[in-house]
Amino acid sequence: MSAFKLLAAGVTDVGRVRDGNEDDFLDQSNRLGLVAVADGMGGHRAGEVASATALEALRAGVASGQQLANAIEGANDAVLEKSESDQELRGMGTTLTAGMLGTDGQLLVGHVGDSRAYLFRDGELTQITNDHSLVEEMVRGGELTPEQAEVHPQRSIITRALGIDPQVDVDVYPIELQPGDRILFCSDGLTTMVRQDEMAGILAREEDPKRAAQLLVDAANAAGGEDNVTAVIVEPVEVPEDEVAEPAVPDHDTSEIPPVKPRRRRGRTLLRVLVWVLPVLVVLAIAFLAVGWYARNTYYVGVDKDRVTIFKGRPGGVLGWDPTIENRTKIDLSQLTDAENEAVKENKTFSSRGGANDYVRRLNNAVQERTTTTTTTVPVPPEATVPPAPAPPPS
Repeated sequence: MSAFKLLAAGVTDVGRVRDGNEDDFLDQSNRLGLVAVADGMGGHRAGEVASATALEALRAGVASGQQLANAIEGANDAVLEKSESDQELRGMGTTLTAGMLGTDGQLLVGHVGDSRAYLFRDGELTQITNDHSLVEEMVRGGELTPEQAEVHPQRSIITRALGIDPQVDVDVYPIELQPGDRILFCSDGLTTMVRQDEMAGILAREEDPKRAAQLLVDAANAAGGEDNVTAVIVEPVEVPEDEVAEPAVPDHDTSEIPPVKPRRRRGRTLLRVLVWVLPVLVVLAIAFLAVGWYARNTYYVGVDKDRVTIFKGRPGGVLGWDPTIENRTKIDLSQLTDAENEAVKENKTFSSRGGANDYVRRLNNAVQERTTTTTTTVPVPPEATVPPAPAPPPS
């Protein structure tokens, strides 16, 4: 099995349109085998605060021995806590796409938002992550083609980010590394400006990772630079097993902890019962919590009192975990088309509140559009005037 260490280089730039840079990146490839890109959002300075906060919390979490997904969840907590503690930072959030060197020659990629990770191998550039964006969900649902998504006016709307909700779903992708691989982490300021084949050409031509990252940023700016742009290039370098550096945070060693020897007591029967029952109770408790998490971390759009309604939970409930109403909208079923009616009555399910909100927003926009185009003013015809009174009879 090959052993690797990581070499990384990154560049971030404000672009040609924005006043400030809300992008940021982390390079802890030498010490922690960790790199990450974050694209902040929010008014004033909130976006840059969000991205910087998330990256620092990620670094601290990994340094303390956390798994990558747990460290990203901790970054979500840090951004949300800072947002709630300062009125000027309310509503801020950030994307986060990170890579951490794992065991057995793997790179674990953790992902939330629409920043991306790509694998460049044997001259081909392949996207690793899936965007958490409105248009990407519409593409996966067959509502848009990939070509339409590239120019859609709502392509910048993301459906998942750090700092928005107390809980966040983190996508994790394990990548089996090979000598010669390159992994590109970047913000959407690059991918919305530069075609994938052009990015592949730059990675193929330029061997120096720092120079390649700079050329990618330059290409985005040459195409208009409409957003902040960040590119981080990671290269796994194969090394002998005995030359792999010790991790900055070693695994906990329990070899010198003496075993616990229970004292013999009269109530040995009770002890035996507890030895058998307690593990069962623990398993049942874990199963119960897992079912509860599954039942309460899903949203769906259905019907309540003939109104389109957002529910939290699973349709019909799961083992006593019943769905609850999050928002009964003003959209009446009579305002929907037959296809929209059928979709709503089938309880369309989403992995986040944001996805459900976006779906309801699209329904409401469709209703408003139909109302605007079908409402007309009916003029009163001339023949509808009141006829004159008959003349009195001659005297």
